[in-house]
Amino acid sequence: MKVYKGAIIGFGQVVENGHVPAFAQKAARFEISAIADGSPARLEAAKKHYPSARFYSDAKEMLRAERGLDFAVIGTPPLYHADITALCLKKGLHVLCEKPLTLKPSVAQRLGKLAAKKQLCLFTVHNWKNAPPLAKALELIKSGAIGAVNHAELHVLRSKAAVTANGDNWRENPAISGGGIMVDHGWHNFYLARALTGREPVAVTVLLHRADAVSTEDAASCLIGFEGGATALIHLTWRSPIRKNYVCAYGDKGIIEVLDSDVVLETKEGGRQTFPTGEKLSGGSAHPTWMTGLLDDFAAELDDPSRRGENFREALACAFLTEKGYKSASAGKSRSLPALSR
Repeated sequence: MKVYKGAIIGFGQVVENGHVPAFAQKAARFEISAIADGSPARLEAAKKHYPSARFYSDAKEMLRAERGLDFAVIGTPPLYHADITALCLKKGLHVLCEKPLTLKPSVAQRLGKLAAKKQLCLFTVHNWKNAPPLAKALELIKSGAIGAVNHAELHVLRSKAAVTANGDNWRENPAISGGGIMVDHGWHNFYLARALTGREPVAVTVLLHRADAVSTEDAASCLIGFEGGATALIHLTWRSPIRKNYVCAYGDKGIIEVLDSDVVLETKEGGRQTFPTGEKLSGGSAHPTWMTGLLDDFAAELDDPSRRGENFREALACAFLTEKGYKSASAGKSRSLPALSR
């Protein structure tokens, strides 16, 4: 079984608390050999976890110097994702990129073509599908427990943006983040809505709330239309007095609700069943156990090129939903998406 050697570019809070423990659990498949970060403090933090790795203050310098790498993890703020991804692909490295891959669909398409040309894996961190409550809900939907899904709802309630490693919260700086909560939490919920309905999005309408004209949005309500007439409602906020997640899916035969850690299935024939999973959707922000499952998915695509593509299609759909969502909010009307057939 091949051990893949990788580098980390951007050693932030999510990487340290999410990726690092996940890679430790998957040491039989992955080895971190080099780390690049422009912050001396973050490099010192990285040395505590990977004392025998090689360290660089500049990603380009690392890519020029390193030999024998198989992949790169991109954990920088969103502004830098696309450019660094392109550099890594041109270097011949598989890429595991934190979300969002890019907020521009045209850029995502170029990156996808580059990865295909180089026969490389381009994989975005869509780890919420590996959360035990959501994994169970998706398992039940796939089994046909509630029939075809006609509507899904996803609510993310937070009192503030997640903290960052350096203290200055780039999530609230649109020049670095590209947007507020719709970029931070919206991306995850866009691919979850696609997974829950099992269909491609065709239109989106978005309402945003901003504290002032220069701030990133701290609340977003998104209505998405999918192929075949299915819909999804996503509500995201950093203004909630209570931290909570709620997910539900309505089908022809019944309903599934995700009540933080419990999955509730209710059908006409089977009544009401509760499946405790022991892990809250609203618990923490780094989610190392969810990352462990995602690394299995990443390894599967590395091992078998024929399995590549679905994760990228998710990312492309998210990029279109984000771009068209902001345009909808600005214009005050719905925006159509191009055909995104599977």
